[in-house]
Formats: sequence, C-alpha cells, structure tokens
Amino acid sequence: MQSQQDYITLEQGWGKMQEGFDKFIEIMEGGFREPFALSLHSELYTNCYAMCTQKAPNNYADQLYQKYAMIYETYLHATVLPAIKSKKGEAMLHEFAKRWKNHKLLVRQMWKLFVYLDRFYIKRISGLPLKAVGVQKFEQVVFNAVKEEVRAGILGMIEKEREGEDVDRELLKSVVNVFVEIGDWRPLFPTRVGEELGDIGVARFNIYNKELEQNLLATTSEFYARESAQWIATDSCPEYMKKVYCSARAYCSGLVGSLTWCMWNRPKTGCNRKSKGFTPTFTVSARKSFSRHATQWELCCMTCGQECENQLLAVHQTALLDKEETGCRALLREGKTEGDDDTSRMLPNSPDCGLQPISQIVREHIVDVGMSLVRKQEGEKDHSNYAQQLIELHDQYLALVNGPFGNNTLFQKVLKEAFEVFVNKDIGSTTTAELLSSFCDNIMKTGGDKIEGEIDSILDKIVMLFSYLSDKVGTTQLWPWLQVTSGFQDMFAEYYRKQLAKRLLLNRSASDDDERSLITKLKEFQDGQNNFTQWMKNNDINLGMECSVTVLTTGFWPTYKVDEVNLPNELVKCVDKFTQFYESRTSHRKLKWIHTLGTCVVLGRFDPKPIDLVISTYQACILMLYNQQEEYTTQDIANATKLPMEELKKYLQTLALSKRLSHGQCRYQILTKNPKGKEIADTDVFTFNRYASVPLATMS
Repeated sequence: MQSQQDYITLEQGWGKMQEGFDKFIEIMEGGFREPFALSLHSELYTNCYAMCTQKAPNNYADQLYQKYAMIYETYLHATVLPAIKSKKGEAMLHEFAKRWKNHKLLVRQMWKLFVYLDRFYIKRISGLPLKAVGVQKFEQVVFNAVKEEVRAGILGMIEKEREGEDVDRELLKSVVNVFVEIGDWRPLFPTRVGEELGDIGVARFNIYNKELEQNLLATTSEFYARESAQWIATDSCPEYMKKVYCSARAYCSGLVGSLTWCMWNRPKTGCNRKSKGFTPTFTVSARKSFSRHATQWELCCMTCGQECENQLLAVHQTALLDKEETGCRALLREGKTEGDDDTSRMLPNSPDCGLQPISQIVREHIVDVGMSLVRKQEGEKDHSNYAQQLIELHDQYLALVNGPFGNNTLFQKVLKEAFEVFVNKDIGSTTTAELLSSFCDNIMKTGGDKIEGEIDSILDKIVMLFSYLSDKVGTTQLWPWLQVTSGFQDMFAEYYRKQLAKRLLLNRSASDDDERSLITKLKEFQDGQNNFTQWMKNNDINLGMECSVTVLTTGFWPTYKVDEVNLPNELVKCVDKFTQFYESRTSHRKLKWIHTLGTCVVLGRFDPKPIDLVISTYQACILMLYNQQEEYTTQDIANATKLPMEELKKYLQTLALSKRLSHGQCRYQILTKNPKGKEIADTDVFTFNRYASVPLATMS
C-alpha cells in the first residue's frame, strides 16, 4: 500500500488548484498588471498530473473533472453575473464584452493547468473537453441570464445608427461576436497536433441565428418598410432609387461591417463577392477563409440585405416602374437613359426584385418602337433607308444595355428577342432579308451611297442584324407557278450571292478587302464550331475532350445509312452540350445526328506503347466498352451498343481480324477473337489485345 507521504489527497491537491485559480482571477481582475508566475504554473501542472496518475483508490481524475466545472460556476455566479447586471445600456454591453474576453483567457489558462486530464482521462470516458466546459458554463450561467438585455442593447445601437447617430462600432462588433463564438468553442483557442476541429461551420452560428438574427431581421424589415413608405409617396422614381442607393452604402459601411468584422483576420483565399452596379442585396466583400465558416457568414449577413431589398424594392417595384412621369416606361419614352451614375447602378441581383419586370418593360418598349418603324416603312414607297434606320435603332438600345443595364445577360437576351420580332416582319411585299442585302450592295459597289463611320464597324452591325433574322420557314415567290420555302437567313444569303456576283462580273466592287471581310464575318457567325468553343468557354464547360461538329442543311448531306446506337457517356455529354448550344441559337431547327459519318481519335493504351486510333464513331462505341472489362461476347456488345447484329459483325471484323498496313511491315489486331476464324457467331468472345504493336504513333 502507498504510505501517506507517497500520494496526494484530494483535499490537498484541490486546495493547491483552487489557490492557483484564485491567483489568476486576482491578476485578471487587476488588469494583468503582474504576470502569472511560471513556477506556480509548473507546480500546479505537476500537482494535476500526480492526482491523475496515482493508483486507485487515490486516482482523482474523476473528481478533478467535476470540480473543474464547479469552479467556473462559482466564479461566474459570484463575480461575473453581478458585475454585468449592475450596469445598464452601453455600459452593460461594455461589461459583457469585457467579461467574455477575460473568460476566454481564463479558459485558456485553466486548460494549460489541467491539460493532462484533457488529453487522457476525457478521451477515455468520451467526456466534454475542458475548453468546451469553460465556454458552456459561461453560456449557462451568464449568457442565458442577460441575453435579452444584450440583444436589446445591440438592436438599440443599430437603430440609433440608422437614425444618423454616432455609435461605438467596435463595441457593437465585440458584442455581436459573442453570439457567434459561444456557438462553437473550437476556433477560439490555439490547437495542438492531434486535436480535431471537425465541422465547425454551421454549428458555430446556431446561437447567433436563434438569439439575434431573427430579431435583427424583424427590426430591419420594420425600419425599411417605414422609410420606403415615406419615400414612395413623395419621390420620383430616380429620387427614390438614389435614396435606396445611399441607404445601401450606409448599410454596408455600418451594420454589415459590424456583422462581418471577424472575417477580415482569417487566412485569405482571394474571393471577393463584388456586385455589378447597384445591388440592394448589399453583398459584402467577405474574404472566404475556412470555407465552411465564410459561406455561413455570408448567409448571415446577406439575410438582412435581402430583407432590405424586399422592403425597398420588391414591395414597391410595381409602383416604381409604373409611376406616370418618372417610371421606367416614362424614362424609356423620353430617352432618359444616360448621365446618372447612381441611376445606372440601380439593378438588383434578384430576378424577382426588379430585373425581370424591368426587362419585360424594356422588351415591350423596343418592340413598340420597332413595329412603329415597320408600319412607317409600309406606308412609304422607298425602303432604301430601312436598314440604316435598323442599325441606328440597334445602336441606341445596345448603348442602353451596355450602359445603364451594365451589359446584364438578361437584357442582352431581351434586346435579341425584341429585334427578332420586327426584323422578321415583311415591309409590304419585301422582306427585311432582301432590304438588308440591298443595303450591303449599295455600300459595297462603286457609285453607291457613302456612309459615315468605319466600314468595318458597319459590317459588324450588318452581321448583328443578320443574326436576328429567323431561320424558320418563309416562302419566296420565284415564278407565278413556283414557290420555294427557305429561312430568312438563307434568303439573305441567296440575295447577297446574286448581288455579289453581279458586282464582280461588272467590276463594280468598291473594295475587294471589304467584300472578303463581310463574307468572313458571315462565315464566322455561321461557323457553329467556333461559336460552340466560345460558348463552352463562356459557360465554363469542360468536355474533357475535343469535339468538332459539322452541321449541314438536310439535302446537302451525301447518301448515308442511319443506325441507332447507344453512345458512351463521354460522347453523350458532347451531344447534349452541342444540342444545348445549338438550341440557344435557334428555336426552329432540329438536329439529326448522323453518327455513321463521324470519326473519333481514341488513345489506345497498349503495353508496348500508346497509339492514337483514328476510327469511326461506331468502332469507338465498341472499343470504349473495354474500359469497363476485358472481354465481351458478340451478343454482349450488341446489347450494349444497340447496333444491328449484321452491322456490328462488320465493325468487329475490322477490329479483330488481322489487317496488313499499307507499308507492309506488320499485322495488328486491336481485339482478339475466340475461337479464331473469319465467321463471327453470337457467342464468340472478343478480348482487348494489350500487346498490339504498330510502328506508327497514329493508326487509321
């Protein structure tokens, strides 16, 4: 047995720990004018270690763990809570923030003294870590007792700032931060190797969301509802939006700055959420660090911004847009779209809060103006200036889209849709396609009209109008008994081809360079592959391979046989993305895929060396099955590819039967057949030949 001198009793050991705790409290309450002695720290650590490692029944780890929690409760009840409750208003908030700051220092110091208990005893019993115990006790004893008064103080300071009074923002930041930090203790303290932080993203904001955010949203909504009701009754639309913009700037520099301050000292990853133009969602440039935290922080801060947006814009959007003299329709009619920097930033992010209704108003306005131009032209005999008027009209509204509307994609789409409505209307017995081609002929021939501006710029605008011509079926009367159907773009191409031929034959072309330039621009527009590549780049799409598609009008294709086939997932992705791209450019043409005329370049990883195989699409469908397993029967391949059996056997013969290269140096087999022979049965087994050897790096 251990003698009395061989072990420390619970009373002796805990007495020393209590003395150390009291000493640190004394130093902390005195403002840390003296340090906590290193010798005392070593003595207390050794005392705790000894009490936890003594043999039973003198091992007091369990008792130490219980007393560790009780010592916090005693101190918080006796000292901290009365100190906070004795003060009111901002003085109470100062005391609350100060006590939380000191408590974090206390928890850190106590953990250093009881660290052996934390690392061994608590892990063995799966207990709550010491740091968590310290934070939990502050929440239970102090936070829950004063949270209503603290919340009222926070909301009061925010209300004062909204009314224009100066407030202590640093205090506001500190107090709001307590609601966040109490939600999860782990980010508060330096970690050591082996300590698991776990998922601290969502849990960290539970208390903030529950105890502060809901009340903050309610008061924010009430405040901006009052403000907006006063503004909408007296102000014009531009004046109202200027006030909204000023409110947004004040909001971002005030409240949101207070709510997001703790993110600034996090490790940076360079993500800066900027807004385009004016964004009533009040997006904050919050640096994304600890990605799980940052996303939640942004959500917390953005929620208030969404409430502001809802009260300032969504609730009043109809009244704003329809104001008789200053609404969106009135401003468009009067042409007041330039020169106001604040007005040009008045686009919300949410399609449901401003963008969508504004875009529809803009679309209706452009269509009305365009149809007025069409009706005016129908009443005139001379339509030679119609194309020039279309160009000027497009310049006017393109400037509107690029300027006040910030080149927003929704308004780009609206501009395209609006022009497509009236550009495809006939002018009497003449189509826009013919008038546009005649305009080209007039400026490209010698003796024709001279236009102001760079010819290259004019050609770009012609191509833009050409892109609005519909490819739906139209009817052209060639003879009294003969009608030919074609798309308006095809009609333009036919008119332009004849006029170009006439200019060249009569030597009346003003510039061969300009002729080539326009043809090149039209070809680039119709070059689906280049546009497809750019479309994928703009939409951040990576197919993982190169994909080239040739599109021809039905009737221009050579004779072919169509077989249904199950494409590999890699090729299905290419087909789907090109179809999506093509349908975004036209709504009246349907793609029909002719896989029999396609080719693929497949990299075969053979043991001797990799080889690029230039093969047909159907051969590629067969070979790519071998990425999943080494061998298939003929019937298995037929089931997987859905190719007709007779056609499949022809393709298998080209892959599995020996074939002499043109230079006669060797024979190769991509697949090996069992049993051997030229005839192929449904049960024959085809295996990938890893040992195929070809002296060339590419094989067709």
